[in-house]
Amino acid sequence: MVAALFLTSLRDNGRLAARFCSAPVLRLPVLLLWVAVFGGSLHAPCTGPSRFTSQSADGASQEQVGNISAIISVVSMLTVPLYGHFIDATAGALEAVAAAGFCCALGCAVRAAALSVAWLYAGSLVLGFGAASLLPSVLSHLSSHCAPDEKRKVVAAVAFQTSLLRLDGQSRRC
Repeated sequence: MVAALFLTSLRDNGRLAARFCSAPVLRLPVLLLWVAVFGGSLHAPCTGPSRFTSQSADGASQEQVGNISAIISVVSMLTVPLYGHFIDATAGALEAVAAAGFCCALGCAVRAAALSVAWLYAGSLVLGFGAASLLPSVLSHLSSHCAPDEKRKVVAAVAFQTSLLRLDGQSRRC
């Protein structure tokens, strides 16, 4: 019985993933989310505290790495409600997806090119503007393009897909 439910869930998830990729209005936001989750899980061990012993190659101490995480967290906490208001006010989640995706991409690019701790801080600030808002923005966009009885399946499918991508990315750590 459990195995049958599991197989049905996998089949439904596969159908939804195929639907996400085949519908032009859903394809870009979903692919953006998948790339962000997978990429984030790939570089997390490279930029996280485990990489830094006493001093890293780019000069960041363990305390500064903690500050980087704090910057992303605080900025994310402040901007998520703004994204929600933006989605409600404009009735357009796609614009919020684009803004969050742009901030994620720009923040990651600045962090990748960082030559000093100040640049890591700046990249983390920009990354914070989009990181926590990307998933809710994509879910809002997807749910606005599905039937009311499908919304819980869409949320569950996205949670499954992002978890699977995160696990795969973590298995390929640098």
